[in-house]
Amino acid sequence: MTKALYGIKVLDLTRLLPGGVCSLMLADMGADIVKVEDPHGGDYARHMPPMSDGMGVFFRTSNRNKRSIVIDLKAEQGRTTFYKLVQDADVVLEGFRPGVTQRLGIDYHTLTQHNPRIIYCSLSGWGQSGPYKLLSGHDLNYVSLNGVLGSTRTPHPLGAQIADVAGAYVGVMGITAALFKRQRTNTGDYIDVALHESAMPFSMVQFVESSATGVAGGAGSLTGGSAFYEVYFSSDDQPLSLGAIEPKFWKNFCETINKLEWIPRHLKPSEQASLKADIQALFSTKTADEWETLLSGADCCFTRITPPQDIVHDPQIKSRQMAGLDNDGVPWMRSPVRLISDDTFVLGSVPQQGEHTRAILEESGFSPDEIETLIASGAVGKA
Repeated sequence: MTKALYGIKVLDLTRLLPGGVCSLMLADMGADIVKVEDPHGGDYARHMPPMSDGMGVFFRTSNRNKRSIVIDLKAEQGRTTFYKLVQDADVVLEGFRPGVTQRLGIDYHTLTQHNPRIIYCSLSGWGQSGPYKLLSGHDLNYVSLNGVLGSTRTPHPLGAQIADVAGAYVGVMGITAALFKRQRTNTGDYIDVALHESAMPFSMVQFVESSATGVAGGAGSLTGGSAFYEVYFSSDDQPLSLGAIEPKFWKNFCETINKLEWIPRHLKPSEQASLKADIQALFSTKTADEWETLLSGADCCFTRITPPQDIVHDPQIKSRQMAGLDNDGVPWMRSPVRLISDDTFVLGSVPQQGEHTRAILEESGFSPDEIETLIASGAVGKA
């Protein structure tokens, strides 16, 4: 079967995490991803340790099934070359700070002169407008502003890059929506993705709850204020999660541990602190393996907490081929978007910098002599 985005060509100007994950998800859905890299090292992730086979492991994980061309966008011939690539492309994806693409001459309005059907997606920390648009930032800064970190009991670096990956998925959503719109209107569009905004829906429950009740973010019903939604520790000091929000799950939990007298305490605010202490005392009586044996089939929203390096061994993840290790031991993770018409997954190769320069230029109509001239001038790079 043909994948959903087969035939869609994406010129990916991004580096590092958000753009890399965004174009990876598009690649998994069949898009042709052309990484446009500068001649001075390309994507920074190529050189970030840990390394495997001369490449950063994260680069290998996030750049499979893509092609690479080297173009010097600061050179006039490089920009002219890029303009020609844009003519037969569908999407341009960039992650520069606002204003950079205008200075380079590759902004949306400039590129529409070469292809009015182009879809242009900008990923930036704070968006293309507003008083913070030119500020530097990383995931920790974005989740500090948007309520995510403020919803924790003790703010600390989170165990995931929430805003970066959320921004990647918002980019995918915007691009696919724009492609659908283009089918009807025959015109492209511009997508302004702010990473900090992309993560805001993750704190929607806490935003509503704290705004309506005045309860501090770290004391909300799902952020540490409730005994039924908490992390506990076993006798061998292994973390366990209990998420028995609904009464039926709480009842199942209490019946399984033979604590029927706890059932009425479920939703009483005055009981939560003492109930937490009672539950922790109980969990301290058995090992994590013992609790998993007892509770995994009790239908009470109990889950043992898995370290990231161990998720590839989980039966659920293995059965759905969601993540694994390649022959070199490099981790891979696939797109969670599954279309029943074609749910096949191919673990493709990772491009060397500029590996596909000649082939990509030939596809866009450059002659062999023109390609040699461009390489000699330094406007493009060869593998």
